[in-house]
Amino acid sequence: MLPPYIDTAPFAALADADRGGRLVTIAMMRKGDKFESFKLLAEALALIRDVDWKLTIIGDGPMRGEVAALFGAIPSGRLEWLGEVEPDRVPSLLADGGIYVWPGTGEAYGLAYLEAQAAGLPVVAQNTAGVPEVVRNGITGLLTATGDVRALADAICRLLTDDGERRQLAFQARRFVFGERSLQQAAQRLNTLIGRTP
Repeated sequence: MLPPYIDTAPFAALADADRGGRLVTIAMMRKGDKFESFKLLAEALALIRDVDWKLTIIGDGPMRGEVAALFGAIPSGRLEWLGEVEPDRVPSLLADGGIYVWPGTGEAYGLAYLEAQAAGLPVVAQNTAGVPEVVRNGITGLLTATGDVRALADAICRLLTDDGERRQLAFQARRFVFGERSLQQAAQRLNTLIGRTP
């Protein structure tokens, strides 16, 4: 098996910084699984309004209005809507965050999870579909039961309030991607696989 990988070069020079209360997510705003993930995220964050956090939302799409409406119960000052951004801005925007949050309903793999971890962010997501292939539960992030809004909220709150665990997961997240899911690692794995072919 050739596991999902990314080009880690754009993330290599990023400074190591912990911005714990800064949540970040990246996603297309369209119907289906993406919309369901936004819905779960909005519901989870509404449950932890008493904790200090701010969410940066990167992405756009035909359902931007409907997605924005999902967050109606959350004060607008806690939300930063960046819309669609150029790909070369993504590493630095991720590095400005502290925790990557995206439920990942129906996510095939979600390379954004690898990018977030390469930027030094621990992940909070659901233990569903292809997410466990790119996030190591309890090592590089926290994965919760599918559809369990309370568990998702609790996991986000846990990393917001436990600086030690958040920093440890962040360290392991970056180490995981650079050590096992880089373009170089993929090339080595592919060479090994080809070498075994008769």
